[in-house]
Amino acid sequence: MGAEESRLTSMSDVAGGHGSVSRCRSSSTQSYFSLHEDTKPWTLLHQCTLQEWKGGHADAAGFKEKVLACEGALHKDCSHAFCINRQGIININKSSHIFSFRKRSKFTKMAEHFEYNHIPAQLSSIQNFHVRSVLCFQGRIVVLHLVRNMGTQFGVIDLKTNKFLGVFGKHTVEFVNESLRGSISPDGTKCLVKTPLPPSSVRGPASYVLRLYNLKGNGFPMIYEVQLQCRDSHFSFDPRFHWNRIAVTNFEQGTDNSLSLVHLASNNPWEIIATNHKADDTRPSLYPNLRELLYTPDGSLIVTMMTETICNCQELKRTRFRNCQPIMCSIFVFDANTTDPLHCVQYHRYTCSQHMCPSNFMPVFSGCASRMAMAMNIPDQHAITYVQVYNLPKPLNLQSLCRTVILQCFAEDEVLQLPLPQRLIQFLQFYPEY
Repeated sequence: MGAEESRLTSMSDVAGGHGSVSRCRSSSTQSYFSLHEDTKPWTLLHQCTLQEWKGGHADAAGFKEKVLACEGALHKDCSHAFCINRQGIININKSSHIFSFRKRSKFTKMAEHFEYNHIPAQLSSIQNFHVRSVLCFQGRIVVLHLVRNMGTQFGVIDLKTNKFLGVFGKHTVEFVNESLRGSISPDGTKCLVKTPLPPSSVRGPASYVLRLYNLKGNGFPMIYEVQLQCRDSHFSFDPRFHWNRIAVTNFEQGTDNSLSLVHLASNNPWEIIATNHKADDTRPSLYPNLRELLYTPDGSLIVTMMTETICNCQELKRTRFRNCQPIMCSIFVFDANTTDPLHCVQYHRYTCSQHMCPSNFMPVFSGCASRMAMAMNIPDQHAITYVQVYNLPKPLNLQSLCRTVILQCFAEDEVLQLPLPQRLIQFLQFYPEY
């Protein structure tokens, strides 16, 4: 892709051989980060073990997310949008009666949790609704993949009020979880869902359809749909806009390795703003290696997560990875305004990218959106998991630079108490279209 790459797989790089890596205690980590804010983009700022990360390094580095390892099974305990060990992602405490996990077994299945806690009894028993997975969430709103009478549909839940708001997108066939993908817009008013086209309705090579639904309308009506002539596609809403811009793979007809910026509209054809026709120059196609596509919190960068398709599930059960090789993970970073490639970070991880929770290999971002962290392993040392923190490129405008500095100095709850106008507070919280 022509971008500068970071390939940190040697023992000296991973175990602290680089001068730019700090193996400091949590008591001095905060001062270390404050002294290294002017380092170059993509510098490896910090490295620690996963235990140290949970013990205070994450907080000192400005990361809310401490869970970077999960043994949940994909689409049984976790989904691409939901992790049983990341309850903080929807801001509900373990002790809450609204969102409490039973400890009678090692894993509490996500379907059982939502059916017992959020789906009204009459819908589960009389109308025969069953939860298959969490399709997506945004703030307090969760969209579930439901099945009723062998047909897929989607249910909306408000976690703050603990109410089941209704269903939309009814289909006459039941789709497997792997074929579905959804995303709620930054302003919470729209939901974009990708579903397969039934064989009877396919005309030509199109195999998937994107449908945009209005979550604020009566009955959650569909606004617009687009057929995709590709074998698969990922998408994500741009957090800088309310709902009318997305990044999407393989949107253009006949492409299988492209990344596009698309302007959404409710009544007019969707307009392609920019396209990178070689999103991964190391492979002929993005699939089946692409695992996720997402924006950084400030919307300045697009990140694609690529992994090898090796399945290590059997080795995990038998030997806890002692007799298997780690998978190679690659994070490709693009400019969110042009889709130009900027950087690639590669690392190893002992996990199964096909059947285990994506939290094991997905990157996380600091509250100020200026740092990126991921869990990684050294080959042949499966017992120790490290966390590496990278410095991201600084925004080019003064407004965003000021936001980054303020968020590095104040915690999330302290931001709300700052003596600033409400509009500025919303800007500091990454509200869309400030």
